[in-house]
Amino acid sequence: MRIITMQGRLMLIASMAILPLAIVCGLALYALAESQQDQHRASTLGVARAVATAVDSELRLTIAALDALALTEPLGTQAGDGLSQATRLATAVRRSHPEWLALVLAAPDGRLLFNTDGGVSGPLRRVVDDDSLQRVLRTGQPAVGALVPGPAGRLAFAVRVPVIRDGQTLQVLTAVVRPEAITAVLGRQRVPEGWSVSVFDSRERRVARNIDDARLRGSGPSDTLRRLLAQMGDAPDGVGRSTNVDGVRSQTAVARLESAPWFVVLGASADLAESPLRRTYVAYLGGLLFSLAYGALAAWWISRGVTGPMARLRQQADALGRGEPVAVAPSRVPEVDAVADALAAASLQRRRSEAERQQLLEAERAASTAAQAAQQRLARLVSAGAVLSQSLEEDATLRAIAALIVPAVGDLCRIDLLDEHGVLQRKLTHHFDPARTAAIAALVETRAAPADAPGTFPWAVATGRTFLHNIDDQGMPEALDPQLREFVQVFGITAGCIVPLIARGRTIGAMAVLQAESGRRITTEDGALINDLAQRAALALDNVRLFAQARAAQKQAEDANQAKDEFLAMLGHELRNPLAPIALALQLVQRRDPQAFPRERQIIERQVRHLSRMVDDLLDVSRIVSGKIVLRPETLDLRDVVARALELTLPVLQQRPEMPVVRLPAEPVAVHGDPLRLAQVVGNLLNNAAKFTEAGKAIRVVLAVDTAAAHPQAVLQVIDEGIGIAPELLPRVFERFVQGEQPLQRAAGGLGLGLAIAQSLAGLHGGAITVHSAGVGRGSTFELRLPLHALPTATAEAAAPPALPRQALSLIVVDDNQDAADSLASWLELEGHRVRVVYSAEAAMDALAEQPAEGAIVDIGLPGLSGHELATRLRARPATARMALIALTGYGREADRQKALAAGFDDHFAKPAQVEILLARLLALDAGRRAAHGA
Repeated sequence: MRIITMQGRLMLIASMAILPLAIVCGLALYALAESQQDQHRASTLGVARAVATAVDSELRLTIAALDALALTEPLGTQAGDGLSQATRLATAVRRSHPEWLALVLAAPDGRLLFNTDGGVSGPLRRVVDDDSLQRVLRTGQPAVGALVPGPAGRLAFAVRVPVIRDGQTLQVLTAVVRPEAITAVLGRQRVPEGWSVSVFDSRERRVARNIDDARLRGSGPSDTLRRLLAQMGDAPDGVGRSTNVDGVRSQTAVARLESAPWFVVLGASADLAESPLRRTYVAYLGGLLFSLAYGALAAWWISRGVTGPMARLRQQADALGRGEPVAVAPSRVPEVDAVADALAAASLQRRRSEAERQQLLEAERAASTAAQAAQQRLARLVSAGAVLSQSLEEDATLRAIAALIVPAVGDLCRIDLLDEHGVLQRKLTHHFDPARTAAIAALVETRAAPADAPGTFPWAVATGRTFLHNIDDQGMPEALDPQLREFVQVFGITAGCIVPLIARGRTIGAMAVLQAESGRRITTEDGALINDLAQRAALALDNVRLFAQARAAQKQAEDANQAKDEFLAMLGHELRNPLAPIALALQLVQRRDPQAFPRERQIIERQVRHLSRMVDDLLDVSRIVSGKIVLRPETLDLRDVVARALELTLPVLQQRPEMPVVRLPAEPVAVHGDPLRLAQVVGNLLNNAAKFTEAGKAIRVVLAVDTAAAHPQAVLQVIDEGIGIAPELLPRVFERFVQGEQPLQRAAGGLGLGLAIAQSLAGLHGGAITVHSAGVGRGSTFELRLPLHALPTATAEAAAPPALPRQALSLIVVDDNQDAADSLASWLELEGHRVRVVYSAEAAMDALAEQPAEGAIVDIGLPGLSGHELATRLRARPATARMALIALTGYGREADRQKALAAGFDDHFAKPAQVEILLARLLALDAGRRAAHGA
C-alpha cells in the first residue's frame, strides 16, 4: 500500500474539495445551457404561434366578411337582376378591402357567375384553384386555397365560403387575396432582429416572408426544412434545426394555422444563440484550471505549519504511553493543542464520565415512569372521546361524563351549564354512593354561591381560570369562602379542581372534580388530565346543544315549508274560485247570443286567461322548487309539441298582424318527455316572444337536429325582432321574478316566471335553454336543446276512440260559491242535461236521498262537510255508490288530485276548467258504468 505524507494528503484534500465544486459548477452550467436552449426553443415556438395566430386572425376576418356577404339576399340567384345586384354589392364590398384582388361568385360546377375584376362579359371563365372549391362543396365550410398564379400571372390565394340557402350550397363566394396582405401581417409582428418568418400554403409554397419577400414568393422550403416537416408529421407545431434559403443555420419553429392548412416557419440564427454559451464554457474551463493550481500551492504552504506540531504531538503521546509527565507546549494549531489537552485530562474525564453515566441511568428511569403515566392519560382521553361521541342527547352525555370521572379520577363530579339567559343551571351531581349524591344535591340546591369567591362555579365561568387545591395546602381551608368551607367540612372534601367548560371559544359552564372518601390528592398531572377531560366534555355538551338547535331549526323549516304549501294551495283555491264563474258566464253569454258584446267578452276572456296563467306559473314554481312536480314521459315527435304549443298560445298570437314563421324538418324529431310540460316550455317561449315583440316585427320558430354534438340533440329556436335584452340582464334572465325594464303601464304584464319555469322543466327533461341577444332593440334568440330519442316502430295505426253517445244526464252541482254553481248549471242545461244545484254537502245528501242522480260535480272546500267527506259517504250508500263523481275545485296541486281520487272521486279538475272536457269525462264515466252493468 502506498504511503502518502501529511503534506501530500493536504494537497489531495484541497484538490478533492475543488473537484466536486467544479463538477457541480459544470453540471449547473450544463443545466443552464440546456435551460437557455429550452427557453430559446420555447420563445421561438411562442413567436411562431403568435405569428400563426395573427395570420389565422387575418384569414378569419376575411372569412367573416365573406360569410356576412354570403348571407345577403341578392346572392343565391343564378342570373337576372338578382345576379346584377349581387355583382354591385360585391364590387362595393371589394372597394373597402384593398388587399383583395377581386370578389368572385362561382357555381358548384366551377363556372364564374361574376368577377368584380372583370365582370362577366364574354364566355364565363372557370375558377383557377379547383381543389379549394371542391373542399367547400364537400364540407359546406369555408376554405382557404393555395397560392396560385392568376390569368394575368399575378400570384394570389382564394378564400372561399359557401352560399347556403335552405341547407343547400347554391354558390361559392371567393375573395382573391394578394399575398401582400399576409406580408403586411408579418410586418406588424414584433419579430426580433435577424429572425426570418415565412408563411407556406397547403402545397408548401411560400406565401409571404418578412425578409426578401418579393424574391422568394412562391418558392418552396429548403431541403432541411422539408426533413423537419416530415419528422413533425401531423403535429400542430414543433421546433428543430434547419438551414434556411439564405444558407443560415437556424433554430426553426413551425406552427400550423387553424382556419387553413397553412403553416408558419420562423427561423432564428443558431450562431447568435450559441455564441454566449461558448464564451461561458471558455470562462469556466479557465477558472477551473486556475482554481486547481491555486489550491495545490495553498495546500503545500499550509501543510508546513501542520507537520511540525504533529511531530511534537507524537512525542507527547509517547511520553504519556511511558507514564512520563506530558509537557504541553502551545503550537498555534488549535486542533493539535486540543489533542494535547485531551491527553492530559484523559483520566479526570474518565471519572467524570462514570458519574455522569450514573446520573443518566437515574434520569432514564424517571422518564420511563413519566412516559407510562402520560401513555395511561392519553389512553384515558382517547377512551373519553369515544364514549362522549356516542350520543347527542344531554342526559346520556352527562351520564357518560360522570362514568368517566367517578371513581377513576375523583370521588365526586358536578357540572353546571349556562342557559340561554346566561344563568347557571345544575345539570349533574354524581357520587359513587347514591345516598351521598342525593345529600350533596340537596345542599347545593339550597345555597347560592357568590360570583367573586375563588373556587365557586360563577367565579370559574366569569374568570375562565382553573381552581386546583388540596385541603392540606398552606392556608387551606381558611382562605376559602365560608360557604365553601362549610361544604368541605360537612362532606369531608380533601382536594378539589374546578375548571370552566369552554367550547369553540365560548364558556358554556363549569365542572368540579372533588376527592373525599378516598383521601387522594390532586397533583399538577391530575389537573392537566381534568382540564383535558373538561375540554372534551365541553365539546360534547356543546355538540348536544348544537344538535338540539339544528333539530329545532329543521322542525321550524319543515313547519314553514308546510305553511308555504298550505298558503299556495289556499291562494290557488281562492284565485281559481272567482275565475270559474267568470269563464262560465262568458261561455253562457256566447252560447245564448254570440253577437252580444263581442269586444268586451274578448277583453274579459284575455284577462281571465292571463290571470289563470299567472296562478299556474306561481304554483308550477312552487312545485319545481320543492321537487314535487311529476313528469309523465313518453317518446314523442317534437314537431307535434310545437304544433300543440302554437295552438295553446293562439289567443296571444292572433292579436298580432302576422303569425310566427315556422320551419320544421320533414323527418320526425324524436325526444323523450312529458308532452304537456314540453308544450308548456315552448308555449312560454312563444308567449315571451309575442309579449316583447312589437306588431309588424317577425317571430320565427326553427326546429332542427344537431348531429355534430357529442350526443345528438334536438334544437328548437324561437327568434324575435323585439326589444332585445340588455347585457347586464342576460345572466339573470332565467331567474324567478326577473324582467327587463318596462314602461309604467306594464303592457307586457306577467310575474316574470315563464322563462324560469321553462328552464326548470327543460332541465328535468335533460335539456337546457340558452339566450342570445345583441342588445336592447336588437331582438332575442331563445334556444331549447333536448337529447334525441329513437321513435318506436309503428306496427299499426291506433284506432280512433269511439264517439260517446250524447244523451241527457241527471246531474247535481254542489258548490258553496253560488255564482260558480249557477253558471255551471246553466251551461249544462243548455247542453240538454237535467241539473239540480245545492250549496252544501248536507243539502246534497238530502237531495240525492230524495232522488238519485247519474253524476255529481262537487267542490272540495264546502262549509260543514268537505267534498272529500261527501264523496266517501256517497260511495258508502248503495243508491249513490256507482254514480259518476267529479271534483271541481280551486285546489289544483298533484297532492290535491291524489287526495280527491283516494276519497272516491272519479276525476279531479282545477278551476276554471274547460267545461267541454269536464262534460265529456262525465259522459265517458256514465257510459262505462252502463256497459259494466248491462244498462
